[in-house]
Amino acid sequence: MAKSAIFIRKSLFPSTTRRHISSSSRRSSTSPPRYKAAAAPSVANYLKPFNDIPGPIALPMLRHSAHVLPRIGNFHHTVGLGLLEGLRDKYGNLVRLAKASRTRPVLYVFDPEMMREVYESNVTEPPCWKRSPLSQHRNAFSSCPISGDETKAIWIAIHTLLHDGTLLKNYDRVFDEIAADVTRRLGALRHAGNALNEELETEVYRWALETIGMMMFGIRLGCLDGEVHVPTAENRSPEKTSMDDDTPSVCSLSKRNLEGLNPAERLVRTAREIADGSYLVRSEKTLKTDSQVFNDALKAFDRQISLTEHFLTRALKNLNSGDLRPEQVLLNKLRPLDMRILPLASDVLLAGVGPLVQTAISMFYQLSLHAAQQQRAHDEVAWSVASRDAGAGSPEMPYVAACTREALRLHPATGGVVRRSNERLSVAGYEIPAGVDIVLAHGVTSKSDQQWGRAKAFIPERWCSEGWEPLRASKAHPLASLPFGESCPAGGIVGKMLDSLVIRVLDRYRLEWHGPPPNMVTTGVNRLQPPYYFVLQNAA
Repeated sequence: MAKSAIFIRKSLFPSTTRRHISSSSRRSSTSPPRYKAAAAPSVANYLKPFNDIPGPIALPMLRHSAHVLPRIGNFHHTVGLGLLEGLRDKYGNLVRLAKASRTRPVLYVFDPEMMREVYESNVTEPPCWKRSPLSQHRNAFSSCPISGDETKAIWIAIHTLLHDGTLLKNYDRVFDEIAADVTRRLGALRHAGNALNEELETEVYRWALETIGMMMFGIRLGCLDGEVHVPTAENRSPEKTSMDDDTPSVCSLSKRNLEGLNPAERLVRTAREIADGSYLVRSEKTLKTDSQVFNDALKAFDRQISLTEHFLTRALKNLNSGDLRPEQVLLNKLRPLDMRILPLASDVLLAGVGPLVQTAISMFYQLSLHAAQQQRAHDEVAWSVASRDAGAGSPEMPYVAACTREALRLHPATGGVVRRSNERLSVAGYEIPAGVDIVLAHGVTSKSDQQWGRAKAFIPERWCSEGWEPLRASKAHPLASLPFGESCPAGGIVGKMLDSLVIRVLDRYRLEWHGPPPNMVTTGVNRLQPPYYFVLQNAA
């Protein structure tokens, strides 16, 4: 490892705490990015060849695309997680897609124990999409260069810090304040019959960016400032039909002049533009450098990193000018890097906001469908508030946390993670050559009947310590449900963000859903497709 990377790790983790965060030998091989890599195991000669793994046949000319064509394809009616489930049901827990129309073969893994073999092999890494707009933008962005070793060291440090329960308590108060602000805005967002209007998703984007910004910078960005947009006959977006499913919804911020928005509102608008335009997704449009989509993506990334620089500069100035506040703990750890962390801060906002937004909306949806579970969560919140008002402190709310974890299991933000093999490895008795993209489909295993009792049902009690023994979550494989992947730095803090939001909403309101079930679509992340039919009733 480079000397600069070693310096970074020593700066972020003083010697007094290094022993505390060191991993045990039992866990050292389950997360390659987090722990010291062991020597790569040799691949035995008796392993079955890669080509023997079952999978769809790549037909001449049409290749694999034939399998999703209307009428003639086996999977023409499925997309996203549905397509992955179809592949597993037809071919088993290991599915191979030959090179065909891709530059390299793909291996889908649907069994948690096989996923463990991939993680423990220590010969895989996340792929680098060199032709994507973001990659092109980062290559051109050289004002804050950071080497590969430094980047890995920083991500390892952030991952460890954001899984430290003691450190996470520093965010309790500020996350609660942000949740209280967005809850008031949601109340003002209601129209006839207490239905939430079309701006719900934009408001959740505001909350997500404000929360992630607080985690990263330790300051309020201002995403929740200003008046709530109330649609009128003049400014209401026309109702979409089934023919307009692929047309992105236009939020209120996109209808206003960019110069009239404050920096935080510009950041929200840019985040929605990147998500709605699928600029982070590799597709035919985003990979063509001469396409309008590619150039629009570059412009959006320019605005995003410029705004990130604005908030980072403000945060560092605030950090250096006064006493250290609890919510500044992460930025204080990264202070030795100064402005050199700008690309990583930009990546945190880019990668974090979409999954957090869609997870929050999915959580609202599940609670709105299950009145009994919602009532139990409300009772727990009311009891905690009463205890706090009586001066007895704020007790833990395990059932609220269980509701969050169950929503994450049922509606994971991603279908899985992709790892690219650097060397040969062994998975389930097969030899996997170097250069294979291995898709670890955690989004499928999180709803597998083999891992979970009543896998398709919303049962928060499975995460509680009492009762429901046959459905206990601990009976599932540890890798069966990883909503954000195995090495996501924010995986340990997302639950706290969502818990704060649920607590504030259920303290004042009841969530209901008055409409048909939404479709699940995949556009970079798994999301419930609008329109949303939420009704926000006042709590009794």
